[in-house]
Amino acid sequence: MNRTEFQAQLADVRGIMFDIDGCLVLSDGPSGHGGNALPGAREAIELVRTTGRTMAVFTNGSMQTPAQIGASLRSHGLDVRDDEVLTPAVVAAETMQALYQDRPLLVFGGTGVRDDFERRGLNLVDIDQALAGDPTNAAAVVIGWDTAFGKDKIQAAAEAVLAGAEIYCTSDAPSFASKQRLNVGVSGFIAAGLSHVTGRPYRVLGKPSQEAINVLAHRLQVSPSQMLIIGDDLTLECRMARTAGALGVLVTTGTHSAADAAITPQDQQPDLIVDSLYDLVELFTLASEDTAARLG
Repeated sequence: MNRTEFQAQLADVRGIMFDIDGCLVLSDGPSGHGGNALPGAREAIELVRTTGRTMAVFTNGSMQTPAQIGASLRSHGLDVRDDEVLTPAVVAAETMQALYQDRPLLVFGGTGVRDDFERRGLNLVDIDQALAGDPTNAAAVVIGWDTAFGKDKIQAAAEAVLAGAEIYCTSDAPSFASKQRLNVGVSGFIAAGLSHVTGRPYRVLGKPSQEAINVLAHRLQVSPSQMLIIGDDLTLECRMARTAGALGVLVTTGTHSAADAAITPQDQQPDLIVDSLYDLVELFTLASEDTAARLG
């Protein structure tokens, strides 16, 4: 899709999702900690506000809670409310509540993972008792960001899975955009190891899953076809947009480049590639001017 065709479709966009790392901010820490806002990020969010569209910022990390992420983004001058922040742990908690109601859940991760589960009052297995060898009777094992995951935890998780629990992973992204150092993913590493030990597959609940699309559409209060999904990763945000039937934009300030997009499979192709969010702000401005001119 060329810029003119993309610009014409912007008038139908009612909800916008921004990725965080590599799109709004860039750092070696979570959600911009120790880093800086990327060019055009503040202006792009301001544009969402002034045009009356809904907005969500959606990271694939589960180290921090939405409130912690919101505070970090605001420290960079980005006008983001806590209730506009989505993480794969939020998607996981909502999905587990729908699928398992009050059945026991064995959840691995810190506060960033467990926070939304606890807020919903879900039935979480006591980790200490599970590590002591007590039967968990877990209906599902949920793997999130857990840097203290060692043999004792994989033992408890494997026993639960072999007893019938399903495996879910908040995100299996191998890495995240960073400023200088490789920012490695943890959840997928653990889930892959658990799958190796048990011979059972795991299901990802973060981007670009259907579960993530459903939660995002509900949060934005729009249909997927009215969404614009913006991110720096072809395998995550751009694939998510294709799956959802939404508009997808690759911003080349993070993980992937225009050269990467030229050789990526069709199901990961963005509708537009921009060098910064300033380019997107310009397109929205032109689209608004076109709409105003047509209306006389």
